Amino acid sequence: MALVQDSVPSKAEEAAGVHTPIQDDPGWTPQEASRVLWKVDLLLMPVLTFSYGLQFYDKFVFSSGALFGMLADLQLQTSVPGTNTMSTLRYSTATAAFYWGYIVGVLPIALLLQRLPVAKALSTLIFVWGVIVILTVTVTSFPGAVVQRFFLGLVESAVSPGFVLVSSMWYTRSELPLRLGIWYSATGLFTIFSGLINWGIGSASQTAPLPGWKYMYLFAGSLTLLWSVLLLFLLPDSPATSHRWFNEKERRILLSRMRGNLAGADSRVLKWYQVREAACDWKVWLMGAMGAAIYVCNGGVTAFGSLIIKSFGYSSLRSIVLQTPGGATTCVAIYISGFLASRYRNIRCLLLALTCLPVMAGGIIIWRASWHPPGVALFGYYLLPIFGAPYVLLLALASNNIAGGSKKACATAAVFVGYNVGNIVGPYLVNTAQAPEKYRTTWISIIVVMSFTIFGSALLAVTWARENARRDRLPPPEREEEGTEKVGEQTGRTETDFGSADGIMHVEKDRTDWENLAFRYSL
Repeated sequence: MALVQDSVPSKAEEAAGVHTPIQDDPGWTPQEASRVLWKVDLLLMPVLTFSYGLQFYDKFVFSSGALFGMLADLQLQTSVPGTNTMSTLRYSTATAAFYWGYIVGVLPIALLLQRLPVAKALSTLIFVWGVIVILTVTVTSFPGAVVQRFFLGLVESAVSPGFVLVSSMWYTRSELPLRLGIWYSATGLFTIFSGLINWGIGSASQTAPLPGWKYMYLFAGSLTLLWSVLLLFLLPDSPATSHRWFNEKERRILLSRMRGNLAGADSRVLKWYQVREAACDWKVWLMGAMGAAIYVCNGGVTAFGSLIIKSFGYSSLRSIVLQTPGGATTCVAIYISGFLASRYRNIRCLLLALTCLPVMAGGIIIWRASWHPPGVALFGYYLLPIFGAPYVLLLALASNNIAGGSKKACATAAVFVGYNVGNIVGPYLVNTAQAPEKYRTTWISIIVVMSFTIFGSALLAVTWARENARRDRLPPPEREEEGTEKVGEQTGRTETDFGSADGIMHVEKDRTDWENLAFRYSL
């Protein structure tokens, strides 16, 4: 059967949310489809990875700037009465202010992105955050630093939900975990490059008229502004409007791939019953709590990383450089876990639990090992950034195991809110006055939250496995209309296991995982 000529929606139809069905006979070979997927990877993965890395970079600058006069210039450090130590409580508050802004902005901006051309909206918001980063050099007080960080978080809250939305528009359910891991690994890649860049800026600024931290922010803001313009040119709004990069046949292949893809279902109608269902689903709350637990670790890695390494006995400049290997451990852990999760079925919960163990080991090593010489403690520090791997796996579970457009949005938002809660709590668990005690509170907290995450992943695995088994014992699902998604990828069964039209997912009907008994959970 030949493809109909109007299988690719017009720009007007795309803007209106109208998607013309594509016929079942693809009209192309698997090799052609693979080439199109490779072309999508070459376009999207560098763009999303670099963009996400820029979001991480300004956080890294906030950490590096603490070693180059920022604490004193912005009044982020105060003396503890009756002692010779300095309190970093203000620095923790300024760090947390970013995530308060993120929490305020994440839901309204996520809804906004669903209703606007996503590439244009993201490039505009990235431009605004570049302006805010540059304006950091005008801040002269602690209240000003809190306000600046709050609005920076407000604008940057578009990045994570926006990139998940973009990824789900272009990649199928089985392809999604590895791709999420690739662009999220920018946190590791930019740890490597940011350390070297900030070391260079810090070294060069020692005889410059401005403090080193201001040059770091000027560089980060200028780079962000330039990238926002390039992003507007590089990133298509959707597969249907990717005329600059894909010809008509390639766009048909892209749209056909997403027609049979639950992760790419784009329901733009808010359904309140699905919101209520998400609120009543304890697994959504658990995944949000796990997101918070995982990101408590970030306080000891990003915000206070350079200060902790300096406590081992290194100079300010060397402390920045010594953070870079931690970026490599992040990347390796994310790439390996993402590859395994995409290659083998039903091991995501297991991988999530296993990737928590090195983080716990890192905290124990720093706490209990000798700091003189500091090599063993430094090795323990390099294990901490592996917390990025369980977070990516959690995000993939939330995206894959929750069906229904509105319910999925709520589940993803729960994980992002947890991400921010963890980032708010984390800095307050690091007290530089505890350096003589090897930051005991910090490492005990990390051990506790990682243990909770392991328990949560085991509970989710058992619950979903039992529900899958219960559904397998039910009679075959009733026949549904053609044009909805097949369940073979989720259940391991082919369409013929259910009959010609029985094995289908209810994408066009936008049913939740509770409503659709043909749905099977990934473990």
